[in-house]
Amino acid sequence: MTLLHPAVSRRRFRPVLGFLAATLGACGGSTDPGQPAVNCDGVPVTTLTVGGHAILDPAATNGCLRLPAAGPGGAEHLVVTYSANGQEAPTGVRGGFSLRGVGDDFAALRAEPYASPRLSAFQSPVGPAAFHQRLRERERQLARSPGAALSRLAPARVAVPPTVGSQRDFQVCADTNCGAFVTVRATASYVGSKSAIYLDDTVPAGGFTGGEIAAVGALFDAELYPIDTTAFGRESDVDGNGVVAVLLTDAVNALAPDCQQTGAVIVGYFFGLDLLLGEPNSNEGEVFYGLVPDPSKPVCASKAQVLDLIAPTFIHEFQHMISYHRHVLLGGGAAEETWLNEGLSHFAEELGGRQVTPGSCTAGNCLNQFASGNLLNGYDYLAAPESHYLVEPGSSSGTFAERGANWLFLRWLADRSLADSVLGTDLTRAMLGADAGGLTLTGGANVAAAAQQFQAGVTLVTLLGQWHLANYTEVLPAFTEPSGRIQYRTWDLASAFSQVIPGPYPLFPDSTDGPGYRASGTLRGGSGTYARIVQAADAPAVALGLSVKNQATVLPRYAVLRIR
Repeated sequence: MTLLHPAVSRRRFRPVLGFLAATLGACGGSTDPGQPAVNCDGVPVTTLTVGGHAILDPAATNGCLRLPAAGPGGAEHLVVTYSANGQEAPTGVRGGFSLRGVGDDFAALRAEPYASPRLSAFQSPVGPAAFHQRLRERERQLARSPGAALSRLAPARVAVPPTVGSQRDFQVCADTNCGAFVTVRATASYVGSKSAIYLDDTVPAGGFTGGEIAAVGALFDAELYPIDTTAFGRESDVDGNGVVAVLLTDAVNALAPDCQQTGAVIVGYFFGLDLLLGEPNSNEGEVFYGLVPDPSKPVCASKAQVLDLIAPTFIHEFQHMISYHRHVLLGGGAAEETWLNEGLSHFAEELGGRQVTPGSCTAGNCLNQFASGNLLNGYDYLAAPESHYLVEPGSSSGTFAERGANWLFLRWLADRSLADSVLGTDLTRAMLGADAGGLTLTGGANVAAAAQQFQAGVTLVTLLGQWHLANYTEVLPAFTEPSGRIQYRTWDLASAFSQVIPGPYPLFPDSTDGPGYRASGTLRGGSGTYARIVQAADAPAVALGLSVKNQATVLPRYAVLRIR
């Protein structure tokens, strides 16, 4: 089913929804010739029926995967070699690998050198893509602060909602490190049942009108708020005023001063510091921030662009606010890991695209307005999955491809829901402890616990392997398999991708008959490398041998799917 309007086109820039980080430094590609040979003697053959799949641990088979001889009709298998580690690490989980194919004669596979992984260098932030990542890292540190403990123990405050025309001061990040703050005086332009929208008193002329702000506020109250709270649970109310404050300010615009040249703009953000009482520069209340129109910057901040982006920004950042409350203030634990936190916020955008009333969206097309950025990001990931993380390191710059992987995995996971495979709110609520008064699990452990609802005993290792296989079956329109897990259910990704980036499906696995095949590179947390093993009629058996550096941390696995 085609879910996007045919007129969708790739935007000149994609907004970065609040975050900060560091870049990976490129170090040499040295080799380590000392790895052992792979011996397939005694390893069972993996025999699958068409549509069948298996997840295999190379550590149990000396790195060997054996596929049987083909019959008269030939055979085709998809083999994804991936890292099954789903827990975030400061500099990332990764290890060099070497994969070799031979005709299966039970002989030892000769050792091959593998590329050493690049080392991480925690450098200064580069542009708006780094901003959100740094905020999430700072939030994890703040979860252990005295302010977090005080906020958990503080008695409820008496509700004093703001009124239209009332003024207050906000402390706003003055740079993409959020190491300095600027005081912004703002006036409440809209106060509704769930939100109070403040406009900076010194924004550029030609910006929002009072009617435009009121329309956005009414949209948040009537539609975005119930979508997020149904999917993720309720927010906190540490300031006792009964509403979420939204500050629209050119101090957000100032975080990306060169957006006219780069096309990259920070649209808005949430910072968990604001939920912590007694901490320096905390606004001690529920606040998120958005940019304002600036007629002097038509490339990145025209009124039409800002009005198009502001609703997706609200629904995205509100999930971050709910998550920090449920993990840190209610659960008393750590903030959610970045990869899963961002995946849930991008999934929130998709929920907006599916549930907001069409008349409230740009050109009446909500999926276009809310979800096209996810498709662009997902395309970037699938174009080179081995080059990007699913479980990005804490020092990541928060790349578009990583965000694409985060969303794709959450989208595929929600498709497994037994209650509602389109919205998947039973799974998302479980991942935020929405019905349990908070949550202490984070990252891969959180995903696995939530997934128990649809598959008893399932592990993250299995989920990751099935997801990687599903990423390729999107180009197999006639493909079916008994479990229904090796497919996306609610997106025809091939069709949707072709509307945002005309052309073929982006994922192109290596294709080989097996003997003589060589691949080497780096396995990154949650990601992997794809290969099609295509055997001609009556072709002999095939063996693959895998060697991985840092294997105990990378947790390499084979995911194997019989296509024909």
